[in-house]
Amino acid sequence: MTRMRNLAIALLSASLGACGSDPVVTPPADAGTDVGTPMDVPVVDAGTPDTGGTTDAPRDTGADRPDAGPTCGSLPITPVARPTSGDTARVMGDTTAAFMAQNPGARPMANSPVRPPTNNTTCVPSRGQLVYSYTTGTTPTALRISTTNPGTPGNFDTVLWVTNRCVTNLTAAACNDDDPEFAASADRRVSSSVTTQVFPANSTVFVVLGGFYPPATGGATTDRGPFVLTIQELPPVAMGGACRIDGRSQICDSSVTPALTCVGNDPGSDMGTCRVRGSVAGSVCRTSAPECDGSLVCSAGGICQTTVPAMMPCDGFRTCEAGSTCLSSVLFSIRGVCTRAGTAIGAACRAVGATGGRCDTGFVCSADVDATDMTPTCVQQAAPGGACDATRVVCATGETCITVHGGLIGTCRPNGTVAGAACRAMGAACDGMLQCRAPGEGAATRCINVSPMGGPCDETRDCADGSRCFLTDLSDRFVGRCGADGGLGGGCNGTGAACTGALTCSNEETPANGLCQNVVAAGMPCTRPVDRCADGLTCVLNDGSRTVGTCRAEGSVAGAECRAGDMPCGAGLTCSGTALSSGVCQSNAAAGGMCNPLNGTVRCPMGQVCGATSSNVGTCAAPTGAEMEPNDSPAAVMASPISATTTRTATLPFGDVDCVAVTVPANGSVTAYVSDGNGRCPAPFPGGISLDLYGIDGVTWRGASSNSALGRCAMIDGTRAAVFPYANNLPAGVYTVCARAFRDATTPLAAIGSYVLSVSASAAP
Repeated sequence: MTRMRNLAIALLSASLGACGSDPVVTPPADAGTDVGTPMDVPVVDAGTPDTGGTTDAPRDTGADRPDAGPTCGSLPITPVARPTSGDTARVMGDTTAAFMAQNPGARPMANSPVRPPTNNTTCVPSRGQLVYSYTTGTTPTALRISTTNPGTPGNFDTVLWVTNRCVTNLTAAACNDDDPEFAASADRRVSSSVTTQVFPANSTVFVVLGGFYPPATGGATTDRGPFVLTIQELPPVAMGGACRIDGRSQICDSSVTPALTCVGNDPGSDMGTCRVRGSVAGSVCRTSAPECDGSLVCSAGGICQTTVPAMMPCDGFRTCEAGSTCLSSVLFSIRGVCTRAGTAIGAACRAVGATGGRCDTGFVCSADVDATDMTPTCVQQAAPGGACDATRVVCATGETCITVHGGLIGTCRPNGTVAGAACRAMGAACDGMLQCRAPGEGAATRCINVSPMGGPCDETRDCADGSRCFLTDLSDRFVGRCGADGGLGGGCNGTGAACTGALTCSNEETPANGLCQNVVAAGMPCTRPVDRCADGLTCVLNDGSRTVGTCRAEGSVAGAECRAGDMPCGAGLTCSGTALSSGVCQSNAAAGGMCNPLNGTVRCPMGQVCGATSSNVGTCAAPTGAEMEPNDSPAAVMASPISATTTRTATLPFGDVDCVAVTVPANGSVTAYVSDGNGRCPAPFPGGISLDLYGIDGVTWRGASSNSALGRCAMIDGTRAAVFPYANNLPAGVYTVCARAFRDATTPLAAIGSYVLSVSASAAP
């Protein structure tokens, strides 16, 4: 990661930063001991070169080794025999010796024995590489190749590349860094899994296995160690057969002519039917003309769609005719109604000079307010100094919509006058002591306060030059602490002594990605992020604290990480993880007992789940019920609001939205929390869950929260006004909380098989 002088990029942990098209908020970087590494997902090879991962025969010049021989690059190739029974071959190994022998240096992309395709960002760098070959049988098959197995330590951050021609510089490969089925689990998600295209009979593939570079800070992950690799053959599905949309099994046969693709039963289905490419709505377009049959058109995303007129439903299979926009009352929904240009908020503006203006009376075209807007849509314009929101009401030219802590509604303030406002283009850029600075590389400048070393930093307070902002509170993704490079709580120096005095760098191999910390012994206090516990210890947060704890031995107390082996926790404790996921040790609550949603230190008894009344306080109780469709919009549920804490079990197929309406008293607050019912984020699934809070009109988006890359579940805690102001001190009325699966740049699908949504309202304090 490129170093910054001020707010660093969070590791997909911001409440808004990981939600596909959600508004971008640049929060502090989280460099505590639980920091993960960048997430990645496998891409099913559709048979076209370099479109996110493919194992088609590459067009390589062969400058190093023109063909796979006894070695790949400089590495020996170890054959893996097909199993004599069953469909899965297993390999046990250890990359430590390979790591020591290959002299990986600082940049493995440049000097690894095998290097990934330069135009495929899915193939992240790796080191300590081993290469295996596998030859399929006498029938076509896809392969699922994985290190997510018992025997692979949960902290070994593996990387897999799969290709059918192994040379020093690969030009095509199917790749994975982090297994998406464990994307919400901070302690297991760093293993890897790749599902390939369907190969013809007797095909030989090569598997390059290595460790992710650089490993996470604080010893959270390692880039070498033992592993168990599995190679499973998956028979292809014929025309008309049932298939999985995510391509992790039940894969359509792409080796036949014409090739088949999995078409969802509807745009949000997890399952579908194998169809000829380009033949029906929802199928992948063909790569040659005609791309789609009949009147179907190929979308920018490469999917065949039917065209529907204005006022008709639209979705991933149906696109609107020219002059209409697919709009939904639910943000990021994949379903909507075709709406004529210029007639509603969110609709495309009409052309300049069109009859009736660019937008109907009461609306303005966003491009008329912001000339840099390349996708002009109709919005409302706030009065000078009036209320604004991120999606519907924009400030006039010369004013900035000032929001706080993930809220999406705010107040228009003149540029240059307050922290967070845009800098003036003419005259003094900012008033008083405010400075015009960019909050991160590539970000637009704004007026901001500058905090000294050790001072707080957030969206209105930037760290001074030579220091950086690091999160301290696991439940607050916006406020951090400034630390001077080389000093306590600051980034490690890239040259010379990494840290001053007795401080140690959390990432000695790559200091530029590390944090200067005290190393604390067993039984001593620890404060996040300036302290880290010695090896074999966990900083277990004290009751009621979100930053201060005590260093405890693994497996010894509730909140400590589970030990490896058959006895992960001491007497009376239960490990929250499985054989594939180490987890934390939990105490066992009695029926109706107290639980901790944030830290997951308490396990509710069988049949009960943790119903949250704040971010770290809840009560074990039986679920109040399962979700009932239709509940995919505020309008669908506002007539039947809840009045007491509800904990509903639910699923989220791709594109689904689950909403719960809640009655809030005057000046009250809303709390909502997503979990598996026992303190962990729901898994397995790719992507994550976002919570959206809608106002009493059922349309205004007040704020949002997402689960982070660190495994923290999405939460909205209105009882903490400073952190969730958009859910606190609310006017009386019915508000709506909606859960949705989100996608990001590396997550093509998001479907959650099982989760628990807890929603409650609190009276004014």
